[in-house]
Amino acid sequence: SEHPRKENNPAPMKKPLKKRIKKWKIGDYARQFSIVTGGVLLTLWLTARITEAAKQREVRQAMQLVASELHDNLQVVRDYKYTYSKDKWVARRLLEADFSLAGFPSDTVETYSRYITGGMGKPYRLSSDALEMLKTTGIASHIADKQTLIDLLRCYKELAAFDDYMQLYYDQRMQAMLPSQMENLHWNSSYREGFEKTLADKTVRNWIGVIPRAFDDWFFGEHEEKLENMILLLEGRYGKSEHGDDGASGQ
Repeated sequence: SEHPRKENNPAPMKKPLKKRIKKWKIGDYARQFSIVTGGVLLTLWLTARITEAAKQREVRQAMQLVASELHDNLQVVRDYKYTYSKDKWVARRLLEADFSLAGFPSDTVETYSRYITGGMGKPYRLSSDALEMLKTTGIASHIADKQTLIDLLRCYKELAAFDDYMQLYYDQRMQAMLPSQMENLHWNSSYREGFEKTLADKTVRNWIGVIPRAFDDWFFGEHEEKLENMILLLEGRYGKSEHGDDGASGQ
């Protein structure tokens, strides 16, 4: 008997790689490659832009905080100026009267006593917290205008020198006034009697004689002007702070 013949149906062979590559179109390959490469480059560019924008936003916010702090420091300088002007005015009046209170009414004597003997310590505090934040967080390295940063650091350095002068003034005041006040603690005496005893002390008289010559007329104004200029520069570059018009515009 005859067996049916088996037909051999071999599996279709894959085309050689060389033939398949020949069928690729160079334009399609270049287009695919350029799309992928362009997407990667665009992603990197956008990431860099977002990172840079975030850094500049941090710089702007930090510099606005610094400008706000300088506003506060400007007010402190003005407060010192006002307080010293009162000390100076009272000292001159007492020097003109040769330390005699005979011609002054009681309320005036009380006022004079409060200015000359009241408050032994330094009454105001300058701040540099925003500057320290700017330096310690590394934000300062992202500030493109290095000259502005140098001017800012110089401004704070001059503020520190101003603060040292104020510290010296109030230290000398305390050294001159405190011993006499401790010696003449007359709780039942009037302002006039207690102040007369204080003014009788030679050390106190010498200190009152120093007060009108402690600072030149331009001293406080010079520091005010430097602060005002720095605030205007920062607000012009990084936006106006929230202090409104009571800062660099003057009082």
